[in-house]
Amino acid sequence: MTHALDDLADGFLNISLLGSLFLSVSLEASRDRILLYLVLTVAPLAVIAPLLSPLLERTRAGFRATMISTQLLRAVAALALVGSLKSPALYPLVFVVLLSRKVYALARTAILPNLVPAPDRLADASGHLSRIGTVAGGIGTLIGGAVLGLVNAELVPLMAVPVFIVAALTAYRIPTTSLSAQPGARYIRVAVPTEVRRAGLAVCGIRASSGALAYLLAFAIKRGGVDAWVFVVALVATGIGSFIGTLITGALHRRLVPHQVIALVLLVPGVVTALSVLAAGNFGIVVVAFTIGLGSSVATRTMDALYGKVPDVARGRAISANELRFQLSNVTGAVLAVMLTPSPRVGILVVAIVLLVSGISFASQGSVSLRRGASALLLGSSTYSPTSQLPRALFDEARVQAQQGARRLSIVTSHAAIRSAIAQRTIQPPDAWADLLVKGDEVLSGTPATTALVDQMLAAAQQAVERFEAAPSGAIARRE
Repeated sequence: MTHALDDLADGFLNISLLGSLFLSVSLEASRDRILLYLVLTVAPLAVIAPLLSPLLERTRAGFRATMISTQLLRAVAALALVGSLKSPALYPLVFVVLLSRKVYALARTAILPNLVPAPDRLADASGHLSRIGTVAGGIGTLIGGAVLGLVNAELVPLMAVPVFIVAALTAYRIPTTSLSAQPGARYIRVAVPTEVRRAGLAVCGIRASSGALAYLLAFAIKRGGVDAWVFVVALVATGIGSFIGTLITGALHRRLVPHQVIALVLLVPGVVTALSVLAAGNFGIVVVAFTIGLGSSVATRTMDALYGKVPDVARGRAISANELRFQLSNVTGAVLAVMLTPSPRVGILVVAIVLLVSGISFASQGSVSLRRGASALLLGSSTYSPTSQLPRALFDEARVQAQQGARRLSIVTSHAAIRSAIAQRTIQPPDAWADLLVKGDEVLSGTPATTALVDQMLAAAQQAVERFEAAPSGAIARRE
C-alpha cells in the first residue's frame, strides 16, 4: 500500500516535470534542460550515499523512519512546486524531489529482506512491489497528463501532496525491529560480499544502455529522423518488458543461480540489439526497447535478491554504493546520447557492444556456467540445492551476532560456516584454520569467548565462504 501510494504521487510529479523540462521547447533548449536535469538526478545519490549508509547499517528502525521522512519531504516540495514550474526555483525543488525519491528507494530496498521470511522469495517479493508501483505510477501519469493538458499544469504537483502524506501514514505501520547493539556490543564494519559487488558492476552495463536508448529516440524525433509514434510505442514496449520481468524473475531464480541470471540479462539483450542493427527499422527499435526493459527489470529484481545475502550491518552501504553506480551509468549513457545525438542505428550498435562486452566479461570473471544454466532452464530443474547457500547464511548470521555483542554465538556460527564450506565442496583449509577450529570446539565445550577469537573466526569464515563460492558451479550437484 505504501509503495503504491508513493509511486502514484511520483507519477503526478513526473508528468509535471516532464512538461516543464522537455516538451514544447526547441531542440537546443531541450538539450540544455535535459543535461541539467540529468546532473540533478545523479547529484542526490552522490551527496546522500556517504551520509545515509551508516544510519541504515546500524538500525533497522532507520529504514522505516527514512521512508516516512522522504515522503513528507516530497509533500512539502510538491506544494512548493505549485507556481514554480517556470521559475528559477524549479531546479532546487527538482533536486529536493529527486534526493528524497532516491533515499526512499534505498530504504525500501534495505527493509525488504527483513519483511520476507524466506530469502529465496526475495525476487518474487521485489517483483510484486514493482508491479504494484508500475500500475500505480501509470495511473498517476495518466491522471496527471489529463490534468496537465485539460485543466492547469500547477494542479498536478498539488495533487501529489495529500497522496504523499497518506503514504507516510501507511509507512508508519510497517513492522520493524531494532538492530541497536546490546550492552557491551561494538560496531563492526562488515565487508560487502564479493558476489554482490561484482554483480552490481555488471548491471551497470544494462543501466547505461537503458539511459541511452530513451534519449537516442527522443532526439531522433526532434531532428525528424524517427516518427513520433515509434517513441511512444518504444516506451510502451519498455514498460511491458519491465512488467514481464517482474513476473518471470522468481521462476528464473528457482532454476538458475543469480550470477547466471545476471549474465543472461546482459547477453540476451546484447544479441537481440546487435541483430536489430542488421534489420534496421521501426520494428527493430521497438524490439530493442522491449528487450532492454525486460533485462533491466530482471537485473533489478536479481540485485534485490542478492542484497538479502548482505548482513543488515552492511546492507545500507551495499545498496547505496550500487545505486550510485547504477545512476552514474544511466546518466552517462543518457548524457552521451544527448551530447552526441548519433543516428538511431549507430547509437543502437554502441548499446549492443556495451551489453555484449559487459556480459562476456562478467561471465568469464565469475566462471559462470551458461551451458549448465541453459540446460536447467529448458528442463525446468534447479542448478543448485538450498544447502548451497548454507555457508553464506551462517557467515552472515555470525557477523550480525558479533555486531550485537554475542561473542560466543558468533564463534559457534562462524565455526559452523567453516565446517559447512569444507564439507560441501571439500575445499582445502589452510593450517591456520585447524587451530581455529580447535579453539572453536573449546568454546563449544564452555571455554570463554574472546573478542580476538571472534575477529579471527570471522576472518577465517569469510575466507572459507569465498573459496566455497568460487568453486565450480557444478561441484555441489556432483556431490549430491
